[in-house]
Amino acid sequence: MINSIFFDELYKQFAWLDSVFTPVVKNCSSEFFFDGFEYKLMSVSTNMNVLSQNDTFFVTKVKINAKNDVYIRISQDAINVILDKVLGKNNRRFDLTEVTELEARIITAFNDFLYESLAPNFTIEPHRRYNEILHLTYFVKSEISDSAAKFIISVPKDILSPKELEPKEPRFEDRDFASSPVEVNLLLGTTTFPVADIKRLDVGDIVVFENSNSSEMTLVCENIVQKFQVKPNIKIIEPYDTSGGGSMEDNTNTNLWDSIQVDMSAEFDKVKVTLGELKSIEEGLIVDLCSVYDNKVSLKVGGKLVASGELVIINDRFGVKIEKVNDPEKSHEAPVPETDAETQPENGGEDFDYSDFEVEENAPQA
Repeated sequence: MINSIFFDELYKQFAWLDSVFTPVVKNCSSEFFFDGFEYKLMSVSTNMNVLSQNDTFFVTKVKINAKNDVYIRISQDAINVILDKVLGKNNRRFDLTEVTELEARIITAFNDFLYESLAPNFTIEPHRRYNEILHLTYFVKSEISDSAAKFIISVPKDILSPKELEPKEPRFEDRDFASSPVEVNLLLGTTTFPVADIKRLDVGDIVVFENSNSSEMTLVCENIVQKFQVKPNIKIIEPYDTSGGGSMEDNTNTNLWDSIQVDMSAEFDKVKVTLGELKSIEEGLIVDLCSVYDNKVSLKVGGKLVASGELVIINDRFGVKIEKVNDPEKSHEAPVPETDAETQPENGGEDFDYSDFEVEENAPQA
């Protein structure tokens, strides 16, 4: 599991490490060998991660105090890239299992030269043991190499003193994107329902959401959750004593599962707003409900769609007058005028399956 705090630190420090280490690596290579090598910092990690797997490395260890070392690891492929550039391509590829004493001295001399060039960026306490190691993985290639190869510089993290870069002035302001549209969810509220009543939902019924307030809604857009004030629309206020449809009470015996109370939520289908409107809502704008009340409202239990209908207000609570029930056994729906496919509401979510609450005949009894 990644330590998110340290990961954030590495993310902030990557640019500094790249700006300090990479020029030194390039200059050392140009001075020790020739120009024409390209180096790119690809990974900063506290683990010898997958970038170092399945490779053979020539390792140079440089002691920095009595208890700690810096390691420079050049892969066999990277040495081939360097030798091909310096000596010209040939059929003999460098093999670490057959390295000569002269080749070993040349590679070690380059690694020592690289360390001496990097050392001014280290702050080393003589007798301190450093436990956490930072691995900087580079890719190296030349204009005559077919592929990139890697080498790794491993240093104790605490001998570095990275500087956090000063943030630049923003190039854009919020108003530059004010007209850009985004999709949001508008949540009306929740209530609890016995499973038996959910099974009996029918067209024309009105479901009132006890945990709602007709003067506010909740907007959800990715990680933004924002309550905002609304002006109720008088057209959707129902009389308090409305029956709304057939009574949901009957004398049918119910089993244990039918009496269980489950949470039901109400939300509009996706609504598009501009970033400017989103910003205004965040700053306390009171939204006129006329702008959204024509949108269909979805009733959901456990994220599954149960029914959909139109928004109503009863006694300062939001409610939904059901126009469609997502029950395959019920085919009747309230008449809805035909519209183009593009204007049909998107229900979204998985259809509700009433069999989720059925008890199997052979199920063991509690």
